[in-house]
Amino acid sequence: MLVLVCTVVLNTCAAVTVGVLRDSLFDRLDNQLDTTVAALRALDQRERNNQPLGLEPGIWLKYPGGLRVALAAPDRRPPHGPGPKLTGALPAGGRTVTARSGEPGSDEKFRVRIQDLTDGRTALVALSTNDAERAADHALYVVLIAVGIALPTLGLLGALFVRRELRPLEQAARVADSIAAGDYARRVHNPLIGPRTEVGRLATALDRMLDRIQAAFIARDTSQERLRRFVADASHELRTPLQSIGGYAELYQRGALPDRASVDDAVSRMRAEVRRMNGLIEALLLLARLDEEQDTDLEPVDLARVVADSCRDAAAVEPDRPLGFTAPAGPVVLVLGDEDRLRQLVANLLGNIRMHTPPDAPAEVELLREADQVLLTVRDSGPGIPAADLPHVFDRFHRADKSRSRAQGGSGLGLSIVAAIVDMHHGSIRIDPAPERGTLVRVRLPALPDARATPPPT
Repeated sequence: MLVLVCTVVLNTCAAVTVGVLRDSLFDRLDNQLDTTVAALRALDQRERNNQPLGLEPGIWLKYPGGLRVALAAPDRRPPHGPGPKLTGALPAGGRTVTARSGEPGSDEKFRVRIQDLTDGRTALVALSTNDAERAADHALYVVLIAVGIALPTLGLLGALFVRRELRPLEQAARVADSIAAGDYARRVHNPLIGPRTEVGRLATALDRMLDRIQAAFIARDTSQERLRRFVADASHELRTPLQSIGGYAELYQRGALPDRASVDDAVSRMRAEVRRMNGLIEALLLLARLDEEQDTDLEPVDLARVVADSCRDAAAVEPDRPLGFTAPAGPVVLVLGDEDRLRQLVANLLGNIRMHTPPDAPAEVELLREADQVLLTVRDSGPGIPAADLPHVFDRFHRADKSRSRAQGGSGLGLSIVAAIVDMHHGSIRIDPAPERGTLVRVRLPALPDARATPPPT
């Protein structure tokens, strides 16, 4: 198609060029005729005799430069001799015509001007068109040769250019086939493609789409893996108390509990397993609700008051533990959140300290305002978390201390609930080893502008 368009365009340009050149050459001949006629008229005015310039009526006279001049016969019959052959009566004066040569075997042509003189006679001036025709034909041959060379060259260059420009599209097709086969890491981008070209913009758009598709697949696989692990862990956690309850029930059914004290002990153990199972189910339901409450309506909450209340509650439960609390004085520390969930967040962090550190190990809670964020820091001086477990502390059912029993170590959902609450409030949480000993928890939440209020109780 490109070659066809180029052929039409080049041939049209060649025809127009040759036509314009031919018209220009013939205009030059006509101008020369005008000059010669003007000279004849000037001589005629000056001489006023019967035979100006020695012209004989009816005979063509040849002059240098291919010029021929003649006087028409008194009856206006065309002249004869070696020159243009005109047939019939002469046209009116001032006309210019094209005539063939009267010589036998000659294909020469002439431009002939008929001009009436002041004494009533008619003069004819003719110029050969051979030079003009040869120049026009030569130009035509040159143009045809140029077109003949240009067309294959343009076709070859066009094919190479189009193939080069379409190479990214071929690569995109190969990438699409690879992705369909499961290779989601392939990309179309080529550094040789200009980013502002149509193909470059298409490649960039395809790469962005592939990035999103790959991210979606990774998120799907991660979610499915987490779901499988969660279901397995939940089944394992629930199976243990159910097995325990089933074992005591089977002992009672077989009469293996001989006295009242044995029965009361078995029932007590069964009730303890039921309570633990209820706590696990409630934690799972809470995590499910937190996953659904990501877009819940939040309201301004004084985080300093919430943390101070939680610290007083923890001190009431463990009066022997040194627990310090530091908060900004003066303005309240406002965050946009759910007060009940924020209380649960602080309670879980303090409960984690109570569960995993000795009763007399000091702990510190600090609340700071940093620009447009609030930083809650909880530090303990317990044994700390092994470095290998730090990346997994927020995984559901993860326990850093594998030696603890489920009755002592909890269900492994406490920090998962904390992370879900922080995510619900569009914040971040990080757990690191304390500089000296223990664990350091940093929770960052978006802060609201300060407002004057009664400082939190200490």
